[in-house]
Amino acid sequence: MIFGRRSEKRNPLLTYERILVPMAGTEADDAPLRLAALLLGGTGGQAALLHVIEVPFERQLDAEDPRAIAFADDIMERAEAFLTEHEVQVRTGIAQARAAGAAIVDDAVEQNVDLIVMGLRYKKRFGGGWDAGRTVPYVMRNSTAPVWCLRVATEDLAHTP
Repeated sequence: MIFGRRSEKRNPLLTYERILVPMAGTEADDAPLRLAALLLGGTGGQAALLHVIEVPFERQLDAEDPRAIAFADDIMERAEAFLTEHEVQVRTGIAQARAAGAAIVDDAVEQNVDLIVMGLRYKKRFGGGWDAGRTVPYVMRNSTAPVWCLRVATEDLAHTP
């Protein structure tokens, strides 16, 4: 049996330099931000925060929506403050796209991230079945980087027969 000395520094198993955290502006953003802070805090790594404003097809893709931009700025400001407090370098970005999933995957490739950490709200579709939406499944299918999806805690499952 071999024991390591305390003075020897061991490399952590999970080492990431660049993590993309897509921000939706919901309670599902909290856990991914905390995980990014845990993985990157004090390491010199960078968290890339991205909020995607989805533009419907009936509007021009480059049309500005002041309310959506103000909402995105508020989300980014709070998230950046949290990560900075935990000694994480932060890069923020706001994108307008027809679909958030494609914009997230494109940003991950462009930034050459090591990991995508995203949140998922617990929601049911009509009829009672659980629904993951469009964005998370798209990112999980199309991302070249590993994807960690953290679902928000819920009491609903404990009460199902």
